[in-house]
Order: sequence, then structure tokens, then C-alpha cells
Amino acid sequence: MTESRKYAPECPPNNIWTELKLPSEDAKVRAMVRTGFSVDLLTNIANIIGFRLALVARSIGIPSKTLARRRKHGLFNSEESGRIFCLIQVTDRVTSLFEGDRKSAGQWMQTSIPALGQKKPIEMLETTADTLAVLNLITRLEFGVHS
Repeated sequence: MTESRKYAPECPPNNIWTELKLPSEDAKVRAMVRTGFSVDLLTNIANIIGFRLALVARSIGIPSKTLARRRKHGLFNSEESGRIFCLIQVTDRVTSLFEGDRKSAGQWMQTSIPALGQKKPIEMLETTADTLAVLNLITRLEFGVHS
């Protein structure tokens, strides 16, 4: 006779903001962007989304030599931190789009998307305009609007 087990659905991962130990108050996050995010934060983001740190840094316009310098200093400047903030926003939204499935979210981020001019979303995080295009596409997909 087999023992019956209760169904326990797999819990989706925590919200990325919580997992990265970032404050939930908008003003506090903005202050952190102005003072500069730590290099460890970018490493944690890369680990969460399953990408190499070099790919993530390059995708937000941080060359490897700059990354090495920032590692010594420990902090990114406010401009770089702003791009990291955008990366977190996109990662959070695309993970939500895929109902917490980070593997699928990561695959989507590395797929050429016709609505983005055949670019991969991970390649469109260096500028605010490109990041907004990715976020707008995610919104359209959430509401079932095909591009």
C-alpha cells in the first residue's frame, strides 16, 4: 500500500528586491542609486538570473576593466547604479511574466525578439530608451497585446 502525500506546490522564488535585500521604500532605493550600489549586488543579480557576471556587466554598459576597478573600490557610480536599477526592474518584471520561472525568464532575456528589432532583451539595458522598450513589451505581453 502506498502512502498518500499532500500536494505541496513549488513556491516561486522571493521577489528579487527582497532577495537582494533592497528596501521596499522607493526613496531609500533612489538614495542608494545616487550613492552607488555595491559590486556584490551586481554579482548577486547575475547569480539570481543565472548569467555570468561579465555578460550582465556588459549588458548594462560596464566594460570588464571598469568592473575590475569597481571591485577594488566596492561601489558603482550613480550612472552605473541607475542601469543596475533598470536591470533589476526588468528582471523582476520578466520573472513575474513567467510566473516565477527564472530559467524561462533567463531564456527569454537571451532570445531575439521581433518586437525589439530582433534584439535580445539582455542587449537592451544600456540606455533608458532601450530599457523602456523592453518594459513596454513586457507590459504588452502581460495584457496579451501582440506586437
